[in-house]
Amino acid sequence: MSATVPTAELRKIFVVLDPQRLVQPALEKAEWLARRNGAELELYCTLEPQSVADSEAAARLTARTQAWIERIAEKPRSEGIKLSIRVETSQNWRRAIAEAAAASDADMVVKTSSPRGALRRRLMETADWTLLRNCQKPILLTSPSGEEVPKVVLAAVKLKPKDDVYELLNRRVIALAHRVSELLGAELHAVTVYRGDEMFYDRQKFADACGLPRNRVHGVEGAPYEGIAQVAAQLGAGAVIVGSAPQPARGSILGTTAERVIDEIPGDILVLPAT
Repeated sequence: MSATVPTAELRKIFVVLDPQRLVQPALEKAEWLARRNGAELELYCTLEPQSVADSEAAARLTARTQAWIERIAEKPRSEGIKLSIRVETSQNWRRAIAEAAAASDADMVVKTSSPRGALRRRLMETADWTLLRNCQKPILLTSPSGEEVPKVVLAAVKLKPKDDVYELLNRRVIALAHRVSELLGAELHAVTVYRGDEMFYDRQKFADACGLPRNRVHGVEGAPYEGIAQVAAQLGAGAVIVGSAPQPARGSILGTTAERVIDEIPGDILVLPAT
């Protein structure tokens, strides 16, 4: 897809490059955004050499990677996109990505998603979860197999916000979803997932809160990540926008809704953090 992010306030985009990929979907999405917003790009790549203690080997690896990025940066630069390049070596490249993204002054992070499966994520550290848990910026996880331009955008909204933080996050997700769907010319839908012990699902009230007609809002009972994925599949949504849990709620081995849903949805996912 071309983009699933708001264009307002987008001055700088932090782009995570994957040295194992010939094609860089994250860079393609970031270029699209930069061309339309005048935003600059920060291209970042971290490497995990066999031994960072071998300074000469690490320097050679870094130089080769820098040259590779310079080559793929020729196209956006020729289009007038301002960009910078940063290459690092680290024994923990997943953590390095998260720390670099968090420290950047970029307004958004774009990374190619790496679906791993729920069990594997619970048993080992993965780059996507590490990034989501340690970087409080909007994060676009773009799918290599996703639509170029989605026809349907789905916003995931919490039915019964626990407090003002969740209430504000709901409003931000809804507002962002409207901007994204207008930008892409896509049809906007909203989904809420509830459990039996929660308040009764009032479809009209939910539709009014989302600013959508009744036939474009959906209520599903069950686990949040499963319900979101179910509706996304039914609609053929090419982009899903979901809010992330406030920091104190993070850290579960099972993962938050935003973390778990990335393995259930084949399209692009934009994660909006609570502030």
